[in-house]
Amino acid sequence: MGLFGQKKHYLNQVGFEQHLEHPKRIYTSAGHRLSAILENGSTESQNAKAREAHRASVRKSGLSPVLADVPEDRSASAHSSGYSYNVWSENEKFAALRNHRQIAKRGGWKRVLIILAVLLLFIIALGVGLGLGLKKNKAESPSSSSSTTSQDDAATPASTDSPTSIDPSSSSSSSSSRPPNFPLGSYSLVTFLDTVLTDCTANSLTWSCYPYTDYYTSNSKSVSTFNWVISGTKGAYKISSTENPFSISFKNANLELLNEGEDNERYRFLISTTKTVSPATNLTDDNASVDCDYTGNLQANLYTKMTKEYPSDQDPTGDPSYTPWPYAVKIEQSASGGQSVPNCYKTTSSGQHGDAVTEGLEAQDRGSMCSCLYRNWYTPRPQ
Repeated sequence: MGLFGQKKHYLNQVGFEQHLEHPKRIYTSAGHRLSAILENGSTESQNAKAREAHRASVRKSGLSPVLADVPEDRSASAHSSGYSYNVWSENEKFAALRNHRQIAKRGGWKRVLIILAVLLLFIIALGVGLGLGLKKNKAESPSSSSSTTSQDDAATPASTDSPTSIDPSSSSSSSSSRPPNFPLGSYSLVTFLDTVLTDCTANSLTWSCYPYTDYYTSNSKSVSTFNWVISGTKGAYKISSTENPFSISFKNANLELLNEGEDNERYRFLISTTKTVSPATNLTDDNASVDCDYTGNLQANLYTKMTKEYPSDQDPTGDPSYTPWPYAVKIEQSASGGQSVPNCYKTTSSGQHGDAVTEGLEAQDRGSMCSCLYRNWYTPRPQ
């Protein structure tokens, strides 16, 4: 190459270098990435200055300007290029999200964080509410299923000899709610005649029980209603009878509370009474009217928690004159055998005692009993 050619080449090289010294500014994202800080901490402009200094030293040394280019460290370039790409590609995503018009318009990142916090609180509250709801439903759900008794079963005596315990404040078809001031008040105790025993007398016709028909013979004819009045104060309650067809009369008998707080809690009284029976058959040759007296006991248990079962829908109501006693009741009139049991005599027109009647009335053992038992819950049928 001639001198002119070398000069031209030199001028071209110088122009190229000047062009490198004054590069055009690029405002694209790719141009922004060119100014990234490389792994060795230098920028592209710093590298350009370093190359220019190197070329100047080469020119002073008399070497060809072509050799003035600083060799490129390909390994570093490749490494930094990969690193630069990953960093800026991620930064571009965050920058795009940060500069999004909707986010910037609605309050920026603070508003986004507030919305996320509200959503998180809503999810937590929803979870807690569902948990409490499920727990409550489980607690309220019944622990076991209950069975109902048909009307036919109610009409037939059950297989138990004891009433069933219930909540005193509850009510059912067979048991009304507890009246105010309980147990004070006037009550009708609607029962049926359950059992009749005549063992205390040699002649069973001399002992009878109103209404003279037991439940197992006729449930409609066995109804028996006792109308009694409870007075006094707590711990000193009294009970009295009213006019009745049972030939039972007493006044201000003491009521004792037994098994307080237990399922079989009850008020009980026990008094000595005289039961008078007018036999329906003739005991004398002259067919005179005869009355027979039995000295015995009257006791009653008025339960305060045990349910009653009588009367049911198919039974007579008993025509209560007062508030029906809301729980189970057991009433028994009894007498034991022995000498002069019973004490029978003829009656005069004035109602006075006449001659004694002893024929056919031999004394029975003291352990033998006569009894009239009334209840308002069903009992086993006698065999």
